[in-house]
Amino acid sequence: MDLMFELLEDPAYRHVLINHIPLTGLAFAWLILLWGTIEGRWRSIVFALGLVVATSGSVLVVMNSGDDAYPFVYDLLDGVSRDWLDHHTRLADRWGRLLIGNAVFAALAIAIGYSREASRRLVAVALLATTCAALGVAALIAQAGGQIRHPEFRMTDPPRDAPSIGLP
Repeated sequence: MDLMFELLEDPAYRHVLINHIPLTGLAFAWLILLWGTIEGRWRSIVFALGLVVATSGSVLVVMNSGDDAYPFVYDLLDGVSRDWLDHHTRLADRWGRLLIGNAVFAALAIAIGYSREASRRLVAVALLATTCAALGVAALIAQAGGQIRHPEFRMTDPPRDAPSIGLP
């Protein structure tokens, strides 16, 4: 348990632990939303929209933890990884707002669906499209973040004194 608290206190580890929530959660929510829309089940649609609100909205926490982690991580990296970290940060700053907008749109869709029953399927289809776009953005940001490697762990550029482990 002490290890978990230690990891959560470190901004870099905290960011890594929570940055999967938007991508994984949105993928799961999108599948439920698709199923609910095809079946015409409002309860499933509302559940999925609630997941979209929570997971798209979680990007606020993820981005804040990334901002906290940046100064701690930057000095540990070499030039290539620093470039990827800066690229990751620029993508998150530019496109992260789309995920926040998706959360707001999903909340509005819930309200619209409850007030106008005839609009339920239409708002669900609209959210399928915006959530798909949000998933793409989250994947793009995550892919750039996944390229950040501490020099000691980069398999493509191992240290000179590292023992041979049979890598091509």
